[in-house]
Amino acid sequence: TLIFLNSGVKLTTKGSKVLEDLLALHSSGLEILVCGTCLSFYNLKEDLAVGEVSNMYTIAEAILKARKVINF
Repeated sequence: TLIFLNSGVKLTTKGSKVLEDLLALHSSGLEILVCGTCLSFYNLKEDLAVGEVSNMYTIAEAILKARKVINF
């Protein structure tokens, strides 16, 4: 699972330089969660191009269940 928070949500929107790579990962079965509150803050909800709009409950649950978490 890839989780995008804060300004990282910009990577999942139209015009992102990594959009093609994220689409390829998503199409191969990788789950992509995008913070809905963050998208709203940056006015990007309509521009989301890959991933699932999520909330902090789901994101926190995914992090807690993960065997390993890598922060960037």
